[in-house]
Amino acid sequence: MSTQRPTTRPLTPNDVSASWLSAALQSSGVLAADTDVVSVRNESLGGGTGVFGVLARLVVQYSKPTSAPTQMVLKLPTTAPENKAVALALGIYVRETNFFRELAARTPTASVHCLYADMDIAAGEFVLILEEIAHLEVGDQLSGANIAQLELTLRQIAKWHAAWWLHPDLDTYDWLPTNDSPVQMAVVPDIMRGAMPVIENEWVSKLGQEAVSLGRDTTDKFEEILQRTGAAAKTLCHGDLRLENIFFNDDATDMMMIDFQMVLKATPAQDVQYLFNSSVEPEIWRSDGMRLLHLYHDELLALGVSDYTWATFWSEFQLQCLWGMVAPASTVAGFDMGDEKGKKLAERWMMRGWLLPTAVNAREVL
Repeated sequence: MSTQRPTTRPLTPNDVSASWLSAALQSSGVLAADTDVVSVRNESLGGGTGVFGVLARLVVQYSKPTSAPTQMVLKLPTTAPENKAVALALGIYVRETNFFRELAARTPTASVHCLYADMDIAAGEFVLILEEIAHLEVGDQLSGANIAQLELTLRQIAKWHAAWWLHPDLDTYDWLPTNDSPVQMAVVPDIMRGAMPVIENEWVSKLGQEAVSLGRDTTDKFEEILQRTGAAAKTLCHGDLRLENIFFNDDATDMMMIDFQMVLKATPAQDVQYLFNSSVEPEIWRSDGMRLLHLYHDELLALGVSDYTWATFWSEFQLQCLWGMVAPASTVAGFDMGDEKGKKLAERWMMRGWLLPTAVNAREVL
């Protein structure tokens, strides 16, 4: 029996043995040193594969009664070579591991609990073992968010942003980027440029010429956009705030966030824009979009942020709508989205994320 951290990391869910899991959970204090995992099997979880990660459920039996969970979620790097290369270049696995190690306990919005975290980035390896969220259901990004889900999420992310507003500690984490960090500048504009030929050839009939023309002009200035959004950084952001990363109860009075691979220091408008860009149907934007943006801004002020006017937030939201075009563009033209659901999700994301900039007249800040 040992409480030492395992010296290896599983590369696939099938590599998780009972002895490895015993050592991992004992080293993190989840499992007592005199209790072992006697059996473990893995099951598919949802689609099983995200853009940058592989997920599986672990079903566990122990050598004696324990409070340790009998089901948990395993997260490993993606096996898609192109996706993994981008993930490593952008420090995505480092960000999520360090979020759990250093920031999660200080962030006042409910997030999934991490049971074990380890990485060897030089080898391209990382592993997380997370609690399985059994009392809530993941949001349906394909269908899009409803009003109650949006109102709750905006109030909760305002609480997150207010807690880290202009916090000096954010500058001490050398692993936490801004949009204009060198690695972002080296990688992200090329993702946008690489996507444009596909979008110009295949998406004009779906999006319309105005949206595609704005995308082309945005691509030409993408380095400048990254610099401008980086200069506006004020708080810690989730970075991937979309329905696939949020769990809700039935009436959207409770929620929990997952997936912290994209955390960064940014303008709070980045998270708000990303939620709308990824998860809000155009008709909801037309009927309730501005009201919901004011709800968020009012909540931020009520939480004590006094130096952030509506005019500043709105102009940063417009700018982030331009920046945000790169995420859906990458899903239809660059990354392997896995199964058929992933491909349908990419299509819906394009229809939301590339029509939103024209809806908010983002060209005026280009």
